[in-house]
Amino acid sequence: MQLQKTAKALEELQPGRRSLPQRARSLLLMADRRPEHELHEIFGAEAGSLIQQLIDSGHLLRLAHDTPAETPPPRMAPVQAAATTPPPAAASALNLAGTRMYLFDLCERMFANRHEDQARVLRELLREARDLPALQAAALSMLEAVQHHAGEERAQALRERLQHLLQQEAAAGA
Repeated sequence: MQLQKTAKALEELQPGRRSLPQRARSLLLMADRRPEHELHEIFGAEAGSLIQQLIDSGHLLRLAHDTPAETPPPRMAPVQAAATTPPPAAASALNLAGTRMYLFDLCERMFANRHEDQARVLRELLREARDLPALQAAALSMLEAVQHHAGEERAQALRERLQHLLQQEAAAGA
């Protein structure tokens, strides 16, 4: 099953609008057209309850992969699947944008109020990150700042999440 953001979700993600807890907002940033199992891998045990809360609150919708009308006959399955799968470049661009948004949100939550100069530098790096190598470099800079300001344990937790996201980006771009 895939998740799709609603108009309410897009409104929540506008600057200055933060009615959701941080974890729910982070999941919301990454949820659009992403399979639920990926979010479970990223967010761990709490993903199921967060997803359900966002669905119940009207921020997310669940989309089925195939509806009965779209299910192809067995002999046509490979052709139909190829026709409905988005091109790798489009999927990569969506994942890249989602990862960038996650990093922007992380920057705001961790640095904007306490370390404005650091936040400004990281925002600029993220704005300029238009491809995977630039995004990886920006993520590494952010991890170094997190390690300096929040400690190694917090940096390691984020490193594991980002490693998973950036590996998906590399696989999608290959």
